[in-house]
Amino acid sequence: MTMRINARLDEEHANKLTYIQQQTHQAVTDVIKFAIDLYYEQLQHQQQKNPLELLTQTGFIGCGEADANLSVNYKSILKDGLKAKYGDS
Repeated sequence: MTMRINARLDEEHANKLTYIQQQTHQAVTDVIKFAIDLYYEQLQHQQQKNPLELLTQTGFIGCGEADANLSVNYKSILKDGLKAKYGDS
C-alpha cells in the first residue's frame, strides 16, 4: 500500500525541510520517511518503559522535599502546619 501526502508547511518548517534536503541530498519523500521512522521508534521506546522508569526519567520521583519520617508522622506534621497557618480553632 502507498499513501500520497499533501502537507502545508509554515515558513519555519519549510526552511528546515530545505536545510535537511541540502545537507542530506535526499528527496522530500525520503526525508519524510526517515522522520516517520524516527518518530515511530521514539513512540515505541516510550511505550516499552514501565511507569516507574518514566516517572524517574522525568524527574517526578524525588522532586519534592519533606521530613524523612513523613509517612509515619504525617498526621502530626499536618496538624502542626494547619495550627501554624490558622491558629487554634
